[in-house]
Amino acid sequence: MSDKVRVGLIGCGGISGAHLPHLSSSEDVELVGFCDVVVERAQAKVEKHGGQAFDNAEEMLDTVKPDATYILIPTYAHGAPERSCIQRKIPFLVEKPLGIDPDDLRKLVKEVEASGVIAMSGFMNRYRKSINRVKDLLADDPAILMDGAWIGGPPLVKEGDYFSTQPIGQWWPVKGKSGGQMVEQVIHTVDLTRYLGGEVVEVFAYAARNFNQKLPNLIPNYDLDDAMVLSMKFAHGGVANLMSCCSAQANGGVFLNVWASAHTARFTDWAHHVKIFTAGQEGSEDIKGDIDDIFPTEDRVFINAVKTGDRSAIRATHADGARSTLLALAANESLLTGQPVTVQY
Repeated sequence: MSDKVRVGLIGCGGISGAHLPHLSSSEDVELVGFCDVVVERAQAKVEKHGGQAFDNAEEMLDTVKPDATYILIPTYAHGAPERSCIQRKIPFLVEKPLGIDPDDLRKLVKEVEASGVIAMSGFMNRYRKSINRVKDLLADDPAILMDGAWIGGPPLVKEGDYFSTQPIGQWWPVKGKSGGQMVEQVIHTVDLTRYLGGEVVEVFAYAARNFNQKLPNLIPNYDLDDAMVLSMKFAHGGVANLMSCCSAQANGGVFLNVWASAHTARFTDWAHHVKIFTAGQEGSEDIKGDIDDIFPTEDRVFINAVKTGDRSAIRATHADGARSTLLALAANESLLTGQPVTVQY
């Protein structure tokens, strides 16, 4: 490998904007290729960052021969790009969620592991100082109860609405393509329950529907659950309850509360600021969540792993990200069956 890691991007939608500022400013990174099914989006990235534009991932990989690849695609499109990288022994970072078909995702995990390719999943919250401080405390004081939520508004056809003005609006509101809000968005909190509490063995879910359908300006292709409640049972005996909602226009937000015997942690906002309370101590330990530097932190871990071959700093491998995805997909299975579901990893 040269002094610079030659990077290609598969997918040039909104999430690429979270990674490109750091990648484009890193002295040891060269952006050599951009691929998108809408080639004009790839070309726009080329005009800003250099490299070549493509609308076919395999053509990009064979033409520019990157040292590493970012896979930044919709939920339903996973599988083929990862396998293209595996076949060419190209390390990749893949954004969440890692797929929508649980059977194929389980097969893909085995293929990645058999290949030996460095493969990292994009669960950036695992690199936050606030999260890891609480994880350290829970090592000797395991979580007994967690509850969390990701509350947002409906995707509407109106000026400035993210979903009606961006490509994500073509697939995110369609459950068969995105998996629904719990799978595509709240999966960050789903992943944190595993990261902090260990494996989940069983889930049960309820959903609310047909409230957003009454809105006159709801995006036309919307067929999601308006809200979901997901109950989880951990292997170590603890329990958790997570809520998703894409119906609240007045207020919303992200939070996660963790109760252990001697500690309580209250995470708030997307940045996961935390207040930690300890039995027998007054006041709280407050840690501000990483805001501007969380994606650069994640990207640096990946680039360094590619450069050195040392994977020890990776906190979310492809296999681990797949387990969080399979956990979220199990919620949809419970909705369909109306029964508790044993999570199959």
